[in-house]
Amino acid sequence: MTIDFGTHLYPESVYPSVIRDGPMGALLGRRMSDPAHVESLYEAAGIDRAVLSQPFYMGSSDLDAVREANDALLDIVHDYERFYGLAAIPVAAGGEDAAEEFERALARGYHGGAVETKTDGVELTDEALEPVYEVAERHDAPLLVHPKLDESLHPEALDDTYLLNAIFGREAALSESISKVIHEGTLDDYPDLNLVFHHLGGNIASMLGRVALQLDPGRWPGQEAVVDYDEFKRSLEERIYFDTAGFFGYERPLHATFEELPASQILFGTDYPFEPREETELARLNEAIGKTVSRTDARRVRSGNALDLLVDP
Repeated sequence: MTIDFGTHLYPESVYPSVIRDGPMGALLGRRMSDPAHVESLYEAAGIDRAVLSQPFYMGSSDLDAVREANDALLDIVHDYERFYGLAAIPVAAGGEDAAEEFERALARGYHGGAVETKTDGVELTDEALEPVYEVAERHDAPLLVHPKLDESLHPEALDDTYLLNAIFGREAALSESISKVIHEGTLDDYPDLNLVFHHLGGNIASMLGRVALQLDPGRWPGQEAVVDYDEFKRSLEERIYFDTAGFFGYERPLHATFEELPASQILFGTDYPFEPREETELARLNEAIGKTVSRTDARRVRSGNALDLLVDP
């Protein structure tokens, strides 16, 4: 079995007009909103299941809109055996409201939740997330961590003049978020919290030489605010999950990830429909896993790890 942990779909009734009526909506068409089309595409590509989420609503301050979107997506999950669902969590609406909506969504049949690296200045290490984490731990529900689509970092750092935000900003934001939850003790405070970072965590495995250099206390003394490299690496290996989306199936980022991190922490993901748009591309991303790890590890990555994490309603 193969499960795509990184599939995005907007039900037609809650399809954000800013996307539907823009160039991306015109380009993607029904790939973004037609579950029957998505199901047939995945079947043709040989991918058995897909975990659906809605990036536009992750972190939103509009509680009513998020609730409506979550209900609409869950109707699709209930109607199609092929799909699982991750509820959008309205972090910017306030921690208690966000947690209440997450709790409601899980009670209705969701298999986990989804948040952004940062929404309206609220980050994963902020107090507003604490009620959400408590719900996640209570239900043993995973949280997909998605990069903020626009202005992932400060807009003056990387904007989209040359698509710098889309290419580099989102990945830097994911790596920044991982670093903060490790250095600021969020993982210690919530020992049963399961965070799944999109896009290989910003391809963080390829940066570990740089991380090791900077977090070596013998080389750079006086860094009391940071954990040392061994502890940082241990957190990556034992506490954080990553999906394989974001790099279009290129094997070098996958090789780096599997060389530095155990297969037990990696989940197959494609970022459909933004990366793969046709069945051949979906199939190729799946095949890339088999080219970079052993058959046993490929089984874990393609389905075993996801099945371990997803809530069984």
